[in-house]
Amino acid sequence: MADRRGVLIPLLIIGWIFFSPDPSRQSAARFEQRPSVDDVIAEEERSLWALRNSSYGDFNSPLGNVLNLTGLEDDRGYAWDSLLKVQERARERLQYALGDAGTRVLEGGDGDEGVPALYSNVTGYVHGQWVRSKLQDSLHVPQLNLSSYAPMGPFGALDTGPFGRNITGTEGDVRIHFHERTPYDADPVTGAANMTGISVEMVLQDLHSGDEVELQLYGVYDMQIGQAVMTTTSNKMAGVFMLPHFTLSQHTFDSAKAILNQSITQAIRGQKAGSLSLLNPWTSSVESNVPAAFDAPQCELILYLQQLPPSGSRTAAFSSDMLGFLEREMRFPTGAFLPSAPEMRFSMLAFSPDCGYVLESKGEPDFVPQDGEHLSGPKIEVLQNSGRHHLLFFAVTIGGQLALLMRQMREASTPSTRSRISFYSIAILALGDGFAAMTFLIIGLSVSGLWINLTATAFLAFGSVLFFGMRFLMDIWTAQAPERAVRAREEAEQERQRQDRFHATLERLRAERLQRQAADAGTPASQATTVAQTPADVDAASQPVGPVEAAPAPQPLPATAQRPTDTGATPVFMPSDQEGLVDTQTGTGTQTTTAFEGRSTSLGSIYIRFYLVLLVTIYLSLSAAAWPAGLRRAYFTILALIYLSFWVPQINRNVQRNCRKALTLEFMLGQSVLRLVPFAYFYAYEHNILFAERQPYILLALAAWLWIQVVVLASQELIGPRWFIRKDWAPPAYDYHPVLREDEEGATMPLGLSEATSGSAPTSPLVERRASFSSPTARRGSIAKEAKGKGKRVYDCAICFQDLEVPVIEAGGSSEATLAGGLLARRNYMVTPCRHIFHSACLEGWMKYRLQCPICRETLPPL
Repeated sequence: MADRRGVLIPLLIIGWIFFSPDPSRQSAARFEQRPSVDDVIAEEERSLWALRNSSYGDFNSPLGNVLNLTGLEDDRGYAWDSLLKVQERARERLQYALGDAGTRVLEGGDGDEGVPALYSNVTGYVHGQWVRSKLQDSLHVPQLNLSSYAPMGPFGALDTGPFGRNITGTEGDVRIHFHERTPYDADPVTGAANMTGISVEMVLQDLHSGDEVELQLYGVYDMQIGQAVMTTTSNKMAGVFMLPHFTLSQHTFDSAKAILNQSITQAIRGQKAGSLSLLNPWTSSVESNVPAAFDAPQCELILYLQQLPPSGSRTAAFSSDMLGFLEREMRFPTGAFLPSAPEMRFSMLAFSPDCGYVLESKGEPDFVPQDGEHLSGPKIEVLQNSGRHHLLFFAVTIGGQLALLMRQMREASTPSTRSRISFYSIAILALGDGFAAMTFLIIGLSVSGLWINLTATAFLAFGSVLFFGMRFLMDIWTAQAPERAVRAREEAEQERQRQDRFHATLERLRAERLQRQAADAGTPASQATTVAQTPADVDAASQPVGPVEAAPAPQPLPATAQRPTDTGATPVFMPSDQEGLVDTQTGTGTQTTTAFEGRSTSLGSIYIRFYLVLLVTIYLSLSAAAWPAGLRRAYFTILALIYLSFWVPQINRNVQRNCRKALTLEFMLGQSVLRLVPFAYFYAYEHNILFAERQPYILLALAAWLWIQVVVLASQELIGPRWFIRKDWAPPAYDYHPVLREDEEGATMPLGLSEATSGSAPTSPLVERRASFSSPTARRGSIAKEAKGKGKRVYDCAICFQDLEVPVIEAGGSSEATLAGGLLARRNYMVTPCRHIFHSACLEGWMKYRLQCPICRETLPPL
């Protein structure tokens, strides 16, 4: 019975994972890195009580900190005295975007007459550029007690490094993803019908340092005036609890307070019930909701976003009713014909009270439109619709790649044609399809609106890899197995010769050393030579010497005995167990079995190596998504350069084997064009789904590199596989298109069908019958035809039985004219090592199925 005790270890690990206690419910005694969830709930209830009992204006009360919220303590040193200037700047943004009507609605005026048409649902993406605000010069510099922010380690407080999310540059890029509501919003609140909860994922990139900051913010959005106020929340600032005090009027304060009371209460109920196990439901971390024990503190951020009219001016091209109908049709389509939805436009104002910086979006009125137009981007419905179209186009591209691959597989259907194709070129193409499929599946897990389209495209890419790409790789690997076996034998023979030379040198040095020792000691050279004998000689010499009996001579056979006859058959030996026949000419059975098992093992390892490389590439790419912008851009550019070098292995194989026409022209051109499509989409298309920055110069460099490979492949087929390298850089190979030179005896000239049949070379019955019908007169006519043109000779092809005219350099003539004008003419004929000449198309078609000369059946080297 098999020993199954090893199963206990995986079971114990799985049980420990599933039944281990929740770390958020554990005691805070371990390094004092974070409080338990019960302590967090108690602090949240206290902050909620402070929020409910606060009034508009308490934040800047002359009595000081009357809110009693975390982050407002006097010893914190935050720049709260600059908040009034930031709010005034936000009012200016509102005034510029909506005019006096927007200011009137902000203060609680009735109706929204005069307010331009704005989007009510702003779910989508916007991106643009940011710069340092003018308020930066007059901003109070925070004076922080950094020792109070030092995280506790096992041996006390750790050194405090630079704060995270600290923007030090003067300009950069920003990208914001709007979510319609926060995860903890309930039904619409009475008295706040025009305000809703909102959350965003924000990415700030500093062009000066190259750092990239990614964070989440939660807040409220006023649909009447298109203004969003958001903040971060952490253990050093209760941002969401003081958010209503960041609003710009009493009216917005009351609405935000009503919404936050309800959403915070719902979140606390979830924590108590256990359905919400987060220590901070409003965490600003995007990657992980559980903070690490020794993370450096992060800069807090207060964000004001003001929606601008979609038309780009105060005179709206869309009325409020028309824009509302367009918005409902995009969200719940009924098939109505509508104009294109305009992009969302926002101005941004970001303020950090603890790190002391203010950022603004780059646009009017401080900058001309050529320098920046604030933040703009599509709504999520428009983005998903364009994403479906782009995925459909990419699916068509993958279908084209698959069709070209199938045609190439049909063309390379014999071992001779498969042996010309580089295994690594096809493997790189298959890896590209596998990478695309895995990427689509990963994106589909997080993008719900495009899940079906992404999965369908991923399935098509996986089908191209699993059912066609891997099959083609296996066929190529099997066809090239004899070549690898020959190369392995050559390497083994070289290793054996190297070891023999090493042992011979070692024996020579040992003999010389013994001779020198004998010369120093005065020992005769004959004794030193005796000492240097091999162990076998010493053992033989140590045997006792005595008379040796001669072996008895064999008796002659009787005269009537039958003598053995030589039948010419190859002797075959059968082992005693009769489990196989071993030909004495092919070696032992152990060597044959070992070679077969080695090939089988190598064939089975293709899948492991292929998918291992694919998974490692996917893992590195996912990790690179969190790297700094410069390093991430360099990684993906290098990865693209490696991927678009898929013709380099084929060029190398053409050189090594001196072969042409390994791949069809349509396969090379089609794959080169189709493989560039994704890179053109991300590097040149401005409205790509990932909002990648346009980099046309990188695209031009990648395209130039790919088409250089295509040109080299075409030149190898036209001029020769080795025209750009020296002869000693590659192993010797036979040239099927030699320059024909006539000598005195004609010993170097090729033989056509007539010359071959006149000799003793074996031919087919059809050839022999055709030769028997040819008369001496016809033979003389053929010879006269050959001598008719100067520098030309006509042969008859044994495959198509048609005449073949070839250029010939006469004896003593110069080859410069032939080499200059006869390059293409040399591609019309092929000469075998046995000196038989054929049409190139005829012999190439023949060699697809058989590597034998059609006339003499001599083995031909691969083409």
